[in-house]
Amino acid sequence: SKEFWSHLRSDIGGAGKSVCVQTLSFEADEAGYGLSEALRACEASDRRIIVDRFTHHFIADRWVFSPLNRLDKAHRSEVVGTRKMFGRNGDAGVETKWVNPFGILYHRASVRNHKKMILVDDRIAYIGGINFSDHNFEWHDMMLRIDDQDVTQFMQADFNSTWEGRDVYSQGKFDGLVISLIDGKTNEQTFSGIFDLIDDASESIFIESPYLSWPFWDYLRSAVTRGVDVTILMPADNNRSWVRRYTTWEAARSGINLRYYTPKMTHLKSMLIDERLLIVGSSNFDYFSYRTQQEVVATITDEGLVSDFIERVRDADLAQSRAVDTSEVKANTVVLYGFIRALGKLTTTLAKL
Repeated sequence: SKEFWSHLRSDIGGAGKSVCVQTLSFEADEAGYGLSEALRACEASDRRIIVDRFTHHFIADRWVFSPLNRLDKAHRSEVVGTRKMFGRNGDAGVETKWVNPFGILYHRASVRNHKKMILVDDRIAYIGGINFSDHNFEWHDMMLRIDDQDVTQFMQADFNSTWEGRDVYSQGKFDGLVISLIDGKTNEQTFSGIFDLIDDASESIFIESPYLSWPFWDYLRSAVTRGVDVTILMPADNNRSWVRRYTTWEAARSGINLRYYTPKMTHLKSMLIDERLLIVGSSNFDYFSYRTQQEVVATITDEGLVSDFIERVRDADLAQSRAVDTSEVKANTVVLYGFIRALGKLTTTLAKL
């Protein structure tokens, strides 16, 4: 996050026309205040933020309306501070649009706008996995900075559609890069293309993701049966501990090489196929991104960027990981898997209502 923030702060400071930010979480802590202050000081005439209503319900990954959290003075202070922060931003001319309500009964809880992107002056775009909250800044993660006018203008059109209340699917094809902007309704058509790429793999697949789930596992299992070397890297210290148990069970029954990243929580999302094709963005490669969430997914074939990823991310992260003995799998994990799958299908079905 330090490298990302250094570049972004400089880009915002030099903006003369517009800065548009879209994120899932934006909280009143050092990360959130830093971005807010940069936006308020920016001389661009168009300064806008799109935030998913997740931030209305969860601060620091804790449910705002929990009685215990309400009694926690520090947490309550951050909740109040977040509301005041957006008020100060508005007073300084920085507009905010809140999207994706949960519904009275939380029946649309799985319908999140999960995109993370920042657009500066129709010339620079950032995409990836980092939210603007301290705990997210402390995690291991990745953002991709794209210095290209055509790409940025393409993504600006999507930002404007979301701002106007319209979630639309669009795909832009550029030199060495395809960007898919997923609407949360027709996600299957984008991911069917990714499944085709997995099916076409002939040598290796590397995935780094904290929350990998079906149907991706089904295609990875099929790749293993064809002789493809599949490696999954996930955090040893996962903020969703049950996902680690589920992933270990899936790896055990699929014959997949599972490794735990040990230094800290990794929130990074990436898929490298045959060391020549790279998929990155906001998708966790999980059931919710497959069915109901709005996402940004980039498919990269640029040789220089793929090589840079292999050196700076894959090899570096594998060097800080340990192999997992899948005999750690507990017998009751299959029951957990069945419950999780049923719950996922139920929540996404309710979300379509």
